[in-house]
Amino acid sequence: MQKTTAQTGAGGAQSKTSGERLRALFGQPEFILFLVVILLIVLGGIKNPRSLGVENLKIMTRDTAILAIAAIGVSFTILTGGIDLSVGSIIGLAGVMSAYFMINWGLPIWLSITLTLLIGLGIGIYHGLFVTKLKMHGFLITLVTMGLARGFILVITNAFPITGLARAFTAMGQGYVFNLIPIPVLIAAGVAGIAFFVLRYTYIGRQIYAAGGNVEAARFSGVNVDARIILCYVVSVLCASIVGMIQAARMSLGHPGAGEGYELLAITAAILGGVSFSGGQGGVIGILVGALLIGVLQNLLVMLNINPYWHKIVISLVLLAAITFDYARRRRRV
Repeated sequence: MQKTTAQTGAGGAQSKTSGERLRALFGQPEFILFLVVILLIVLGGIKNPRSLGVENLKIMTRDTAILAIAAIGVSFTILTGGIDLSVGSIIGLAGVMSAYFMINWGLPIWLSITLTLLIGLGIGIYHGLFVTKLKMHGFLITLVTMGLARGFILVITNAFPITGLARAFTAMGQGYVFNLIPIPVLIAAGVAGIAFFVLRYTYIGRQIYAAGGNVEAARFSGVNVDARIILCYVVSVLCASIVGMIQAARMSLGHPGAGEGYELLAITAAILGGVSFSGGQGGVIGILVGALLIGVLQNLLVMLNINPYWHKIVISLVLLAAITFDYARRRRRV
């Protein structure tokens, strides 16, 4: 009898532990967001079965992967309490410059990509220097770059696309592995893996969170805050540059209008994923789920034949909801 009672007590304790784990799981915003994604996919499949077709799923995962790269990049600046509004313009500039180097200058693909990334590196450093040395908010300096980059794009292209890109380059945006996995998904996985490792397991990542959470406390703790902020702005521009080249490869041309409004999508995905505008909070897993939600939502708007004029309104309302939740969470914490 005692043995039976002991077994029952152990079973009850185990059941309680499982219940606590389940409650903890449902307490994670990323998990709730993922359930919303699953619900959207199911509802979309019921409304239009073609949305669950293999070809559409490949398109959706490719577009989501591209967005995830930009969202991860802009999240680095938000983690420090800043922002990067130049993401869309940098995407357009990187796509045009990589095409310009290949077509107008006749450079090989690897050198064109390298030069484009070096341009992005320079822009990121100048953003970081303005923020750290001149104490200018990232909102202002990246707003200036948003206009400057668009201007340079028009000067370089005369508002005409640069065509004739090599097939070896376009494979970066159009190719598949085993005719199933889009190459941008592999690139996004690599970027996400590096970002996850840096933020979770390195002292640089811990210092980035510290700089975003409390700048003065981080300085007193010996953190080189300026170097970490500059690094974050560099990461943001480099990620946007990668997205720009992928977009150029996907369209097989350097289009002067590429990336317009993309900063809205990237920031929305980041905030949905739990990155707080106050800085110092957020993770790569959440960002990926946020990008997945935006990617699925955009795809469903197309598959359900929703008027394209409504698309930005829907995304903006999603951003408003994410910001409202972020502020409510911060007030609750305070």
